Amino acid sequence: MRLILAAAVAVLFAAAAPAQAQSVTIRNPAAFVATLQAMGYEPGPLSKVDTTPEVDIKVDGFGTTLRLVGCTAGADCKYITLVASYSDVVAPPANWVQQMNDEFDLLRVGVDSKKQLYMFGAYVVEGLPRSELKRIFDFWAADTASIGNEAIEGGYTAKK
Repeated sequence: MRLILAAAVAVLFAAAAPAQAQSVTIRNPAAFVATLQAMGYEPGPLSKVDTTPEVDIKVDGFGTTLRLVGCTAGADCKYITLVASYSDVVAPPANWVQQMNDEFDLLRVGVDSKKQLYMFGAYVVEGLPRSELKRIFDFWAADTASIGNEAIEGGYTAKK
């Protein structure tokens, strides 16, 4: 009887859980994009759906490419990566890029083939509550802004 009562209580609590406590899943990329939409991240269309699905999103107004990685035929993905580049920060000095890597140790900061500054992060999000995914994006937004401000203060932005 206790098992039945405990199971009933567990079902009741699961059904009453707030939307923010729902777990994130990236096993189905299209469903994950719907989650991003529901959370307000303005995802664009899903591309590369058969291999490494990706979608452009807005994180605090800054364009970011989100890739679902470690997928099998475009599904059952293992983790996400976030990539953002700064089109106005071209060919920053290597020592400054290394300084950004030292300061932002959970990110990789580099220069792409166009010599534009970029930042990259990888995150395991499967099973996390949506609130934790939001926290990851909040940190991403703060780091994006901080690196941009460092580039401005260092005089590494292109004049427009």
